[in-house]
Amino acid sequence: MVSAELPPQSGPPLTEFELSVGERKILQFKRKPQITAVAELVWNALDANATEVHVELRRSVMEAITDIVVTDNGHGMTPERARTAFQSYGTTWKTSRTHTKGGERILHGRNGEGRLFAFALGDRLTWESAAMVDDGVVGVRVRGNADHATIWQVEETEPTRGKPGTTVRISVPQGKPLSRLERDDAAANLTAKLAFYLRAYPNAHVTFDGKRLDPSDIIVGEPIDLELELPEDYAGEDPPPVVTFVEWNKRMSDRKMLICNADGIALGEHGSDWSDGIISFTPYLRSNLFNGLSGDDLHGLTMSHSGLLDAAVKAVQHHLAIRGAQISAEVVRKLKTEGIYPYDDRPATGALAIERQTFDVVITAARHALPNKKAARSLSVNLIRTALESNPGDLHTILEKVLALSEDDRRHLKNLLDSTDLTHVIGAATTVTNRLNFIQALRKMLADERLRKDLREVDQLHPMVAKNLWMFGEDWNMTRSELGLTNVLQAHLEDHLGEDVVLEHELEAVTQPDGRKGRVDILLFRSRKDDNSTERLVIELKRPTVKVGPKELDQIKGYARAIIDDPQYSGVGSKWRFYLVTYDYSDKILRDIRQKDRPAGLADVQDDYEVWVKSWGEILDAGEKKLRFFQEQLNYEATDDRVTQHLRESYSHFIPEFLAAEGQSATAASSCDTDSHTPGSSQPRDAAELQS
Repeated sequence: MVSAELPPQSGPPLTEFELSVGERKILQFKRKPQITAVAELVWNALDANATEVHVELRRSVMEAITDIVVTDNGHGMTPERARTAFQSYGTTWKTSRTHTKGGERILHGRNGEGRLFAFALGDRLTWESAAMVDDGVVGVRVRGNADHATIWQVEETEPTRGKPGTTVRISVPQGKPLSRLERDDAAANLTAKLAFYLRAYPNAHVTFDGKRLDPSDIIVGEPIDLELELPEDYAGEDPPPVVTFVEWNKRMSDRKMLICNADGIALGEHGSDWSDGIISFTPYLRSNLFNGLSGDDLHGLTMSHSGLLDAAVKAVQHHLAIRGAQISAEVVRKLKTEGIYPYDDRPATGALAIERQTFDVVITAARHALPNKKAARSLSVNLIRTALESNPGDLHTILEKVLALSEDDRRHLKNLLDSTDLTHVIGAATTVTNRLNFIQALRKMLADERLRKDLREVDQLHPMVAKNLWMFGEDWNMTRSELGLTNVLQAHLEDHLGEDVVLEHELEAVTQPDGRKGRVDILLFRSRKDDNSTERLVIELKRPTVKVGPKELDQIKGYARAIIDDPQYSGVGSKWRFYLVTYDYSDKILRDIRQKDRPAGLADVQDDYEVWVKSWGEILDAGEKKLRFFQEQLNYEATDDRVTQHLRESYSHFIPEFLAAEGQSATAASSCDTDSHTPGSSQPRDAAELQS
C-alpha cells in the first residue's frame, strides 16, 4: 500500500487558532469514560506506528493523580501536520486511509475526535512531538485548555528527543476523581479494549501505570465467534456480522458490548453493562458496517441497526446460559469428588429443587472465594446450604464476611439470582415484586405535590416509563424504536400536536436555560412485528401540569388519522394504538372516553387504529389488578420505605434530587449501626426472600 509522505515543515513558529467547532461540543468530551479516554490516546500512538506506548500516572505525596503522561515512539507530528490536525474537527489525515504509514497496521481512528477525549482526564493538555523531515528531526508543541476549549496553540520548537515520537501530558485538576484509573482492574479494562489489536500485532507493546498489557494474561481459553440470527437486511454482508465472546479470568468493571470493525478493532461502546455473577466477559460486535463511525453515529446505533443489536444480544444471552451451565456443572462435579456437595443424587422436587438450584448458582458464583483447605472449604459450603434452608437472610453475611466475596461480586450474584430461571419461581416473583414496587413508587411521586413539581419529564419520567412499557401490554416490554417510523411521526408532529411535543430520541437536545433537562410533552413509539402482522404503539406523555381537555383530544385524534393516511402506511394492514397519558383530564371529555360498549378510555376506534386517553391513576390501577393474584401469593405489602428504596436502587438517576439525597443520608446513618446487628436479624431480601 502506498503511504502518504509527511508534509514539509513550514509556517510561523507560533500559531494560535480557534477550533472549527463550538466549545459546548468540545466540553462534551469531559463526560467520556476515563478508560475510554486513555484508550483513545493509546490508539493515536498505535495509529502513528508506535511499537512502544507507555501510560504513566504521576501521583502526589498523598497518592492523588496529578498528571497523566502518554509517551510513544511513533512517527510523530510536524508543525504543519499539527496545525492541520488540531485546527479541524471531524477530519484527520486518517480519513482516506485504512492502514498506518507504510501499510503496516490497520488504522483505528478516522474522525478526528480522539485527542479531545483527553479532556475527560484533565483540563490542561500538551503534546510534545518530534518527526523526521528530510534528514533531520523537527519539533512541535500543541497546547489546549478546558477554560478556553476552542483556542489551541501550535508552536515550532527544538525537538526534545533525537528520534520521532510524541508525549502527551494531561494536568489533572486538584480534587478531580479518577477512580476508574485507580481501580485494580483498570489495566485489565484497558487490555480488553485493545485485545484484538495487541493479539494481531505482538510487536506493539503498551504499558499502563507500569504494567505491560498482555491479553494472554487475562483471557480464558480462545475467543469464540457466536453466529447471529440476522434479519434479511444483513444477508449480503461479507463477512457477516459476528459477536466474538471473550472470557476473562478476573472481574471487569467495564462490561459494555464493544462495537468493532470486522478485525475486532474497538470503535466504541454500546448499551448497558452486562451483569453476570458467574462469567466475566466482553462481547465484541464485529462488522465492516461500523468502519469509520463517529461518536454521533455510535449514539444512533439503536435506531440504525436495531435488528443487528437485538441479534447480538440474543446470541450473547444464549451463550451465557450454555457457558454458565458448563461452569456450574464442573463446580458441582468437583464438590462431589471432594465429598462435600451437601445434597444427595436423588431427584429433588418442589422447594428442595429450588433450594438446590439456588445453591448451585451461589456456589458457582462464589467458587473463586472458597477456601482451599478441605475443612474450611466444607464449612463454607455447609454454611451456604444452611442459610438457604433455614434463613436466607444470613446468605449476604456469609458471602461478605466468611467468604470475603467483594461487593462487586455480591452485586453480580444478586442480579443473577434475580434473573436466573429457577423453575420460573424466583424470576417470576422478582418481576412481580419489582413491578409492584414501581407502581407504588410512581404513585408516590405523582401524589406528592413537591415530588410532582420537581419531577422532570425528559430525563426522569420518560426513562422510567420507557423501562416499564409492560403497563401498556406485556408484549411491548421488549420492543425497540423503529428507525423508519421517526420521519413519518416528525412530519406530522408540529401540524397536529404543536411545538412542545418532542420525539423521544431527540430529548438530549432539550434543555432549560439553567442547563437542566426541559419540560416538554414526549412522544414514545415502538413497533412489534411477526410473520403475519405489524403493531405500532405511540404514547404521548403529557406534563403533570397539563390538564387534558377537548383541545388535546382533538390533537391526538388528528395526529393519529394523519399518520394512518400517510402514503407510507396507508393500506399496509398495520394496527396502531395511540395513548394520550396525563396526570388529570377535564370532565368535558368524559363522554368521549366513557362510551357505551367501549372500554374506558377508548376515544376513537377504527379497523386500523385506536386512540386512548388514560390518566396515570387508571394505568397504575390496571397494572395492580393484573398483579393482584401474585401479590396475594407473595404476601407483598407496598410500604412507603419499600417503594422509596426501590426508587433509589433501580431509578436513582431518574428521581428528584432531594429524594435521592435523603436515601444517601439514610444509608450513611444506617451503616454506623451495622456492627450492632447480629447475623440473621435483618429481614430476608431479594431472591432469597422470595423463596421463604
